[in-house]
Amino acid sequence: MSDPTSNVPSPTAPLDLAALAGRRHLPAELRGASGLKKLDHLLELAATSDFVAELATEELFLLMHDIGKRDAFPLLAHATDEQLLGLVDLDAWQKDELVVARWTEWLDLALEVSTETALRFVNAQDEETLEWLFINDVTVHGRDLEPSDVPDELHAYQTPDGLYWVTIHQDHELADRVPQILKLMWAADIDRARLIFEQARFDLPSSVEEYMLKFRSGRIRDLGFEPASEAHAVFARLDPRALRSEVRSQLAERPRVGGVDVGRVSEDLVLRGVTPPTFLGEALAGLDASGRAAFGEAFTFLVNRVFMALTGDTSRVDDLPPAARYATAAVNIGLAYLSDEHVETATRVLERVWPVELFQAGLSLVLELGERARRLERRAGVARGLALFGTPSDELLHGLALVRPLLYGGFVDQARVDYEPFAKLSDLSRAELVVADAETVLGFFEDQLGFTPARVFDAPALASLGDDARRRIRLATLLRTALAQLLLVDELRFEPLSKDDLGAFARAAFTKDGQVSPLLEGVVARLTAEVPDAVQTFARQAVDELARTIGGVQPDDVDPRFTGDLFLTQA
Repeated sequence: MSDPTSNVPSPTAPLDLAALAGRRHLPAELRGASGLKKLDHLLELAATSDFVAELATEELFLLMHDIGKRDAFPLLAHATDEQLLGLVDLDAWQKDELVVARWTEWLDLALEVSTETALRFVNAQDEETLEWLFINDVTVHGRDLEPSDVPDELHAYQTPDGLYWVTIHQDHELADRVPQILKLMWAADIDRARLIFEQARFDLPSSVEEYMLKFRSGRIRDLGFEPASEAHAVFARLDPRALRSEVRSQLAERPRVGGVDVGRVSEDLVLRGVTPPTFLGEALAGLDASGRAAFGEAFTFLVNRVFMALTGDTSRVDDLPPAARYATAAVNIGLAYLSDEHVETATRVLERVWPVELFQAGLSLVLELGERARRLERRAGVARGLALFGTPSDELLHGLALVRPLLYGGFVDQARVDYEPFAKLSDLSRAELVVADAETVLGFFEDQLGFTPARVFDAPALASLGDDARRRIRLATLLRTALAQLLLVDELRFEPLSKDDLGAFARAAFTKDGQVSPLLEGVVARLTAEVPDAVQTFARQAVDELARTIGGVQPDDVDPRFTGDLFLTQA
């Protein structure tokens, strides 16, 4: 049996996922080095070509991005033909469309290395791509074309062997590049070039595009990416409760997670720098070396799927770390839920439950709460610009109601105003309590007080309110207004109070020493009799805020200009 502690990073090592998964790294001289120092070291290796050839294409692409494409071009001299094609597949496509300017950028980088590298680059491209370049608003003709018959707005170029002519509009982005590309194609493989041009004379652009996309989709799948059209399936929901039941009763019967072939790598640039939540990190540290390696490969594939689902564009490398953090957060929640937040159990779960299942379990739990938040926002009139629950509940609901729910940072730390993925089951549980209490309180308003946004805010008394005034109104504002009306006229309504109303209410609601009077206590008790605890707490807090704010103020001094957050008041 292998030692479970072997290859575990030392306490001083950065506990990112690359380290925890036990991946191999670049030589020590390169860790933390700047881009140009990395390049210098790589070019000074005794066998640079062997090192580069061992990289997965994705790793080479990310490494060149780290260095800077314009600086890293010498590495193309050492890239394999498969890598040269893969770099285009990863960087030159925007969703399902090849971007010509991106393709020519890679050609120019290859030319900067050498003509030989440029010839290898052209030869590495699939026939459909090269054909598409010459039928995408370009026309291939036979040798019998008369250049004098070509309209003035078109350029005409003859192939090096004189068998074909190419006409292209002078404003086309390839207009000045055609002669160069023709020379390279004919020098790389003249028979292949002739075959491509013969096909280009008769093939339909739509048919060529279809084959381009089909073949490119297959290749990027081999590189560890799913096409954007399929990657969205990673967000499919599953039943987390059913999966937890299976894990509790049948975990040992599941096969172990195996590695996903994403190529040989020397540094896992996908997982590097992504620090997992403590729970996931502790569970990973309990795996043996082979278990960590299998998890690392399977998790890398998951991150790539999430990245493609979110962006649809493999060239958007800067969005890869956020995609990795998003995947890590959901995996941590799913793992904590399936293991009942027990680290040793979580380690066993990591051995037999694939990262994509953990991701979908965690995401499903978040999405369930997000659906409740959206329903609650609709009931509370968010579409009307209302924010009835107050900070941080409204911000929390807003984040939850997003298509991809996020946690409001101020819910965790009052000093924060940002949003981030839910990463801890405890945060999700706390958010669920807030949603449940908000549902209960709003239900009380709807069922006991007859509240709906339309009934209250479309009524004549409030119809003229400005947007800013509406945004300041909270459920507590409405409750205190209803309490004042009950106390003054024994009628439950949400009509604004005048200055005289406020003075009369203050005299009846508070004792001379500023305490809540028995009369107000009686009204509150009558209104909240036999209601859930959440409503009792909400009502008590609303009344306590009244006592703190105006309990000690002389009734005649209560000014509606300064009580807009406490009551609905007349202008």
